[in-house]
Amino acid sequence: MNLRRTFAFTRRALLQFRHDRRTLAFVLMMPLLMILIFGYTFGGDVTNVKVTVVNNDEGLPAGASPLLPDGIKLAEHITNSLNDETLAIEHSANIVKSKQRVDKGEIWAVIYYPKNFTENFFQSLSNASGSFNSSVEIYLDGSNPTISSAIMKTVNQAVMETLGELSDDINVTSTELPISFNTTYAYGGSDVEFIDYFAPGVISFAIMMVTTMITIILFVNERRTGTLQRLLASPANEAEIVIGYALAFAVIGICQSIVILVAAMLIFNITIIGNVFLALLVVMLLAVGHQGLGILLSAWAKNELQAVQFIPLIIFPSVLLAGLFWPVESIPKFLQPLSYFIPLRYGIDASRSVMLRGWGVGEIWVDLVILIAFAALTLTGSMLLLKRRK
Repeated sequence: MNLRRTFAFTRRALLQFRHDRRTLAFVLMMPLLMILIFGYTFGGDVTNVKVTVVNNDEGLPAGASPLLPDGIKLAEHITNSLNDETLAIEHSANIVKSKQRVDKGEIWAVIYYPKNFTENFFQSLSNASGSFNSSVEIYLDGSNPTISSAIMKTVNQAVMETLGELSDDINVTSTELPISFNTTYAYGGSDVEFIDYFAPGVISFAIMMVTTMITIILFVNERRTGTLQRLLASPANEAEIVIGYALAFAVIGICQSIVILVAAMLIFNITIIGNVFLALLVVMLLAVGHQGLGILLSAWAKNELQAVQFIPLIIFPSVLLAGLFWPVESIPKFLQPLSYFIPLRYGIDASRSVMLRGWGVGEIWVDLVILIAFAALTLTGSMLLLKRRK
């Protein structure tokens, strides 16, 4: 082996980076960007989960029990012990309207204390038959197992903390104090597994990744080989070219979605409650929008190497900030606003709402409007770009 020729090739490769500053910046800055985003988002605790507390507990008045002569409102003590970093707590007096907010997806849960909550608690202490039951009622959106688990864990910790403090006052161990949980699920349930929550996100992400990646590389290659110039010189106009490619990628996206759905249903037995065709419509809109984005990004790339650099810049923020692996609520608060600018978030939200909650167009129309606007914006930009090149 000739070391001189070997080092000459090394020098040549390094000089390519010197003349291509965009690639050099990508090589140096991309690892830094990845470690920052991963460091802030991976392993984060769920925070700011919206729940409503409906407290109808009348409490125990002073003098009603020799155990606590000053009286107590047990539900109030439990509520005050709830972790306000995990839960964003609102208060309401209307249990029906609060449950309707869970049904609409505005909040994740309702924590309800009935009228005789404290009274039943103390009567059960002196009643050996256990005929009195002091129960915390929770109405829960169980479509997201991570958030459901965080809510139940937080409420259980608050109850145990309150009972631990109370056991010292009434000289009873906390394990003997009778409080139970009565959980009702608006969507999902205790049998919903992570794969049920994960599958709609994987479908949306796969479509986004493949469509964006192929479009960028395809258009750069067609521009380099002169194919794009020949297409623009043909009788076909820019709209026909862009929409033709968009329809092709929409068909590919739907085929990919069907393959993933069938595999997930047969192998992992995932739960699908809503209209599958509506979920496929969401995927199609996502594919069309990212096909337009791919054309726009391809205009900034001079060759395939530069084209590839755009792919992680699109994929990593989408993976980490769109709620694919973990809820947006687990992302640090200063990063959460960025998720509103990522189209994948709306595709994932809509797909999960359709497949796990059984929602229709009336409930996911906001997501659909945003995806349609994204597709229209990127396709229009692509047409204008091709017209300028023509």
